[in-house]
Amino acid sequence: MFVRALRTPLTQAVRFQSSGAVRRDLFGYEQSSEVGPWNDKISKVPFWNDAGELMVEMNQANCPPDLSTYKEVLKTILRCPSKYDGGLIEGESKFCAMMDALEEMEHRGKTKADADCWNSVMEAAIEEKDFRAGRALVACVPNTINQALIDANEKIAAAAEAAGTAFPAELAKQPESLFDIDIKAN
Repeated sequence: MFVRALRTPLTQAVRFQSSGAVRRDLFGYEQSSEVGPWNDKISKVPFWNDAGELMVEMNQANCPPDLSTYKEVLKTILRCPSKYDGGLIEGESKFCAMMDALEEMEHRGKTKADADCWNSVMEAAIEEKDFRAGRALVACVPNTINQALIDANEKIAAAAEAAGTAFPAELAKQPESLFDIDIKAN
C-alpha cells in the first residue's frame, strides 16, 4: 500500500513531464509546434478578424501561436483594409487591434514583443496619422522603433501642426496647459 501511494504521483509526474522538443499542455497532451501552415493561412486572409479566428482554431488544435504567428497577425492587420467585409466601421483602429494582439501575446502566450512587432504597430499609427500614439509608443519602448518610422511620425505631427489640426476641436477649446503634457515612460 505504501509503495502504491508513492508510485502513483511519480508516474503521473513523469507522464506529464515535457521531454526534449515535445511540448505539453497543462493536462499533459502533446502540443504541436507546426505553426508554418497556420502562418501561411493567416497571411492570406482578406480581413484581420479572420486572422483572429485562425488563432482560435490553432489553440483548438493544440498548436499554440508563437512569436512568428503573432508577427504574421500584425502584418495581416497592417495589410488588410478592415476588420470585416463591408469596409471600415466607425472607431475601427489598426493600432488598437495590434495592441490587443500584443497584449494577448504577452499575457496569454507569455511571449515578449520584439522590435519587428513594435515597428509594425508604429506603421499602423503612421497609416492612421495618429502621431500622438506614435509618440507614446516611442516613449514607452525606447531604442526600439526604427528611426525612419519616428521621422515619418514627426512629419505627420508637423503637417497637423501646420494645418492647425494637431489637436481635436473639442480639446482646442480647453486651456492651453492641457497641450503641454509630456509623455514619460516608467
